[in-house]
Amino acid sequence: MHHVNHSPRMDTLQKTLEEALRDAPYQMLAKTIADKFKARGVKLTAPELEQLAQHLKSETTEAFRLRRWQWWRDRYVDVVVTEQESDAIAERFSDFLDKKLPDLIEDTVEKSSTNILKTLHHTWATESRRQNRERRGFERRLHQRWGRGIDRLRMFLAIAREYGEGVSNALRGDVEFTDRCLLEVLTRLHARACQVTDEIVCLMAAGFADGALARWRTLHEIAVVALFLREQGESAAQRYIDHQVVESFNAATDYRRCYERLGCDPMSESEFEEVQRAFDEAVRKHSSGFESQYGWAAAALGKKKPGLQDIEKAAGIDHLRAHYRMASHNVHANPKGVYFKLGLIDEADMLLAGPSNAGLADPGDSAAISLMQVSSAVGTLRSNLDSLVTLRVLAKLGDEIGDSLLEDHRELAGECG
Repeated sequence: MHHVNHSPRMDTLQKTLEEALRDAPYQMLAKTIADKFKARGVKLTAPELEQLAQHLKSETTEAFRLRRWQWWRDRYVDVVVTEQESDAIAERFSDFLDKKLPDLIEDTVEKSSTNILKTLHHTWATESRRQNRERRGFERRLHQRWGRGIDRLRMFLAIAREYGEGVSNALRGDVEFTDRCLLEVLTRLHARACQVTDEIVCLMAAGFADGALARWRTLHEIAVVALFLREQGESAAQRYIDHQVVESFNAATDYRRCYERLGCDPMSESEFEEVQRAFDEAVRKHSSGFESQYGWAAAALGKKKPGLQDIEKAAGIDHLRAHYRMASHNVHANPKGVYFKLGLIDEADMLLAGPSNAGLADPGDSAAISLMQVSSAVGTLRSNLDSLVTLRVLAKLGDEIGDSLLEDHRELAGECG
C-alpha cells in the first residue's frame, strides 16, 4: 500500500533562500562597517566580515572584537553608522527585493531544476527496476487474496464478449429483424461496456479500488441507457443516434470560445455553420428539449429537460443511485472524494497515494451486475433457448463473483480489525 503521512518535508532551497534574506540586511550593514574599518587602516578578512555580520545579527550591546586583537587589549576602533547610511542600506535592500531577487529566484529555479532532472534521468533506471520489483510483489500478494474473484470476473467478461458478438452477428443476418437502430445502439453500448469492464479488471488487479469504482460509474450509465432503450424501442434508439449532432454543436461552441487560449487554429465559419445547421434540423425534427444533455430521452419520458436520474428510474435500476453517488466521489474533486477511500480500511492520519490491497469487493461485484444488465438488454433482442441459457450462466457466475469478493473483503477486514 502506498501512502503519505502528514510529517513535514525539508524544503532545502526555500529554507536557504529565507535564511539568506534574513541575513542580507546584516551583511549589507557589515559591509558598510568594513568599509569604515578599511578607511581607518584595518582591512577585514572574509571570515572576519562574516563574524561581524553574525555579531550584528545577534543584536548584542557588547563591542565587536576581532580575535587578532585579543592580545592587544587597549586597541579600539570606534565606528559610527549615520542615519543616511542606514537609509541607504534599507534602500539598497528594498531595491534588491523588488528588482534583482525575482531574476535571482528564476535563475536558481531554472538551474536547480535542470540539474535535478539530469540527476533523476541518470538514476531512474535503477529506481525503476526497484519499483517494478515492488509492484510485481504487491500484485502477486494481491492475487493471492483476491485472485479467485478477479479471475471469475475475467471469465464473466470473456463470456459476455462472445455472447454480444454472437447476438449481433445473428440479428444482423436476420432479414426479419427490423429494429436496426436499436440493434446498432445496443451492440455498441455492449461493446463499450465490455471495454470498461476490462479497464475495471485491470485497475482491480493493480490495486486501484477507487479508480475501478470510478470506472464502474461509467459502466452503470451505459447500463442505464441500454436498459432504457431496450424498453423504449426503435424510435428512442433513433433519437439517441440523432443526438450526436447536439453534442457536436456543443463541442464546436466550446472550441470557438477557447481555441485561442489553446494555441489552436480556429474552426472555419463554414464548418461551424454546417454543424449548426445539423443541430437546428435535429431540434426541429424531434420534440422540445432535444437540445438538452439527455434530450434524446425527452419524448419517451414526457419531460422537456430530463436528467440521468429520470432515465435511471425509468430503466428500473434507481436502487443503485447510492452506489453511483459513492462512485462519483472518485470522479469529481469534491470533499468526500478527497477524504473517503475504498483502498483504506483504517483512514486515520493516512493519505493513499498509490495502490492498495483493500476495497476491491464493491467495484468487482458492481461491474458484474452492470455488465449483466447490458448483456441482458442485448440478449433479449434474440429470445431463443441458447440466449436464455447464456444469460442464466452469466447470472450464476455474477453471484459467484459477488460472494467470492465479499468473502475476501471480510477476511481482510478481520485481519486488520
